[in-house]
Amino acid sequence: MQKAGQILGSALRQLNRPEAAIAWLKSAWPGIVGPALAAHTRPVRSVNGRLELLADSKAWQQQLESMQRELCNRVNQSWGAKLVREVAFLEARPESARLPREIDNGHTPFIRRRR
Repeated sequence: MQKAGQILGSALRQLNRPEAAIAWLKSAWPGIVGPALAAHTRPVRSVNGRLELLADSKAWQQQLESMQRELCNRVNQSWGAKLVREVAFLEARPESARLPREIDNGHTPFIRRRR
């Protein structure tokens, strides 16, 4: 029995559209790179074999630059074909440009006690 991700990946490959590839990549990202790396990075765009990633800090970006070949191999293996030839990194947003708390999955709100 095949996993749903494998079936979805093969169906999206047949579409041969960049939007389909990045949609699959965003959903499969934690499984491809692992939960620790996925918590600090996310795929933004995949066009003509170039995958653009956003890292949440300069330190993570520098760490990933040394892993470019491995990232390409992991993505291509998960996709089942040659999707990525190179990995590029976008500048991390400054702290003032953080995501709104409503959509930030990393934000843990505090709860006030009722009196």
